[in-house]
Amino acid sequence: MIVTRQRKKKQSSLPILLPIAAIAMLVVALTWPPSRNFITNGPLKPVATVFDGVWGTVSKPLSFAYQQQQITDRNQQIKDLNDKLESDRKVQDAKDAQVAQLQKQIATINAQPEEPTPAPAAPLNGQGAAGGAGAASGIPGAPAATTASDAVHRAAQQWSAMDPEKAAALVQKLPTNYVSSVFAQMSPDSVGPIMDALPPKVAALIVESGTNPQISAQPGR
Repeated sequence: MIVTRQRKKKQSSLPILLPIAAIAMLVVALTWPPSRNFITNGPLKPVATVFDGVWGTVSKPLSFAYQQQQITDRNQQIKDLNDKLESDRKVQDAKDAQVAQLQKQIATINAQPEEPTPAPAAPLNGQGAAGGAGAASGIPGAPAATTASDAVHRAAQQWSAMDPEKAAALVQKLPTNYVSSVFAQMSPDSVGPIMDALPPKVAALIVESGTNPQISAQPGR
């Protein structure tokens, strides 16, 4: 039995070289100025225009200028957000300062000792009732009452200008009688939102105090 050895066929490198050669020729044609001008300005101009548009869209995210523009836009967005955050913080600080000022005024009023009101002096002979009234009007307790009334009036103005939620948070820390006195100096349109923002129990206590006609006029109260 004779065994013959088969020779291995040499594989041709032509299938690999042909695509490489085609790509090389295409690159040369696109980079060499005469051939590039012929392609872009000659019969292949429509194809070259479409190719340039597609290539520009695909390669745009890879360009340095595009990346720089993206970074600039993001930095601007971050700056705008930081500015808005800083503005909101300043507004919140102003509201907190207003609440602190109101609390300080209330503490000052509560710390003032109540001055005893002396009994009016008995009218002397020859002095009528008008003379007695004139003496009573000059008693030392009158200026203190006027000061307390002015403080309540100022508090009513400030509460009317505050947010209902902020005013409600302040109301919960104050005596019911004082709150009713301040509400009595406010309009129903200002009292209503504050009462709506209060817890039901606190609102009920204020209504039950019976000293604030503005609250009693609110519907559903």
